[in-house]
Amino acid sequence: MKPAPFTYIRPQRIEDAVAQLVEGGWDAKVIAGGQSLMPMLNLRMVSAERLIDIRRIPQLTACKDLGAEVRIGAGVTHARIQQGDIPDPSNGLMPKVASRIAYQAVRNRGTIGGSLSLADPAADWVTTMAALGATVEWHGEAGPQTGPAEDFIQAAYTTNLGPTDVLTAIRIPRLPREAVWGTYKLCRKTGEFAHAMAMVIRGGVTRAFLGATDGAPIRLPSVETELQRAPTCDAGLERALGEAMETDIANSSRELADVRRWQMRTCLVRATRMSFGIPELAVSA
Repeated sequence: MKPAPFTYIRPQRIEDAVAQLVEGGWDAKVIAGGQSLMPMLNLRMVSAERLIDIRRIPQLTACKDLGAEVRIGAGVTHARIQQGDIPDPSNGLMPKVASRIAYQAVRNRGTIGGSLSLADPAADWVTTMAALGATVEWHGEAGPQTGPAEDFIQAAYTTNLGPTDVLTAIRIPRLPREAVWGTYKLCRKTGEFAHAMAMVIRGGVTRAFLGATDGAPIRLPSVETELQRAPTCDAGLERALGEAMETDIANSSRELADVRRWQMRTCLVRATRMSFGIPELAVSA
């Protein structure tokens, strides 16, 4: 199938894109990489009378090292992050995450801003930006606005973006040099969205998140406490992490089936072991 007819517009400025969204109303859609929108248009699961292509807007593909943080334009592709074409504030975490997104053809065109705007709970950048303490920038009728990535996702496919807002950039604080990380996602086959995901950062800062949930990533403060006082990763720590994770899920008022919680625990243990430098093949969980 092919999409229904639409008007194609390629603005050169963010303000022009916003103006087109205002004029087009609910029948206008923004496209960047198109890796999610185009298949839905082709299947006619989504319709758009006006398609606003923001790929050529220079501000959206620019990156700047600001010292304490790095500002990445929303139009930067996964491949550029994977290949190290932009400054990396994450001690290698972001290139690792980018390398695991779908397939290379998707990474060549898909964008970090498009991933966050779609807000699929299983998408890698949703959890990664929350774990890194990033700040999201967007522009709309009310002008420029910002908000923490941890609070940007309200629910599955629902964000703080209004109908005339365009996500413009992500600011990512630079991790301390001593910071280490671990990340693990459970997929039935390479390239598909995750069924469960966990991310751990230790050293200077301590953060732990579960991704691929029913909505926004779940932060794990009790797990973070266990990680802060753990000198090594052993069976005792792994049991403590599982118990702490259950506490954090209960405190979050989020409902996860028993099998999902077991999958999340496995991902959390494997991410933690990775952060301690234990090879993945040695993981028994």
